Amino acid sequence: MCPKKVAIISIKLEDRATENLRQIATKEIPFAVAKTLTQIAQQSQAEVRKSIKEKFFIRKKSGGFESSIRIKPATKTKLTAEVYTMAAFAALQQTGGIKKAKDGRLAIPAYQAINQVKKRSDANSPSSYLAGDAFKIKTKSGSEAIAQRKGKELKILYFLRKRAEIEKRLDMIEVTTKTVRENFDIKFEENLEMARKLL
Repeated sequence: MCPKKVAIISIKLEDRATENLRQIATKEIPFAVAKTLTQIAQQSQAEVRKSIKEKFFIRKKSGGFESSIRIKPATKTKLTAEVYTMAAFAALQQTGGIKKAKDGRLAIPAYQAINQVKKRSDANSPSSYLAGDAFKIKTKSGSEAIAQRKGKELKILYFLRKRAEIEKRLDMIEVTTKTVRENFDIKFEENLEMARKLL
């Protein structure tokens, strides 16, 4: 019996169409995706900061909560961009929930409207008021407060509570998700076309 012959055929395609596909897959697409992710993260950052201005009373003119919204850009080797904040209180502002006092009581300012909130300083802190002419009282409901007498008027400065309910006001996740859905596809097409022209 004659042994079977095995034919091995190796075909290497090097035409222009194949080379274009290879460049698109290895160079153009990662570049376009990374650039798009970074641009969308920057746009989301701006939208989140705008939302914060509308919903929060910002005491600091610079370097406050608004400026804590940052981004981490994507790269061709790491196709992930991040929008984040290092503000410790932001998580509870995003979800809403209960804030508990670590020690003693939470000092909650008494005000009628958000624009009445003053910048916290050594001069108007609860301890400074108590060191001056302010004093602790019990309200009719039995809770504690820091009060100050101005003539015949008794003014409540702070309510003292073991816990406080924090309303959800930060929409960082929602704003970023909306920005991605509305803008990613268009931006990606623009960046892919630009990448093709550069090659």
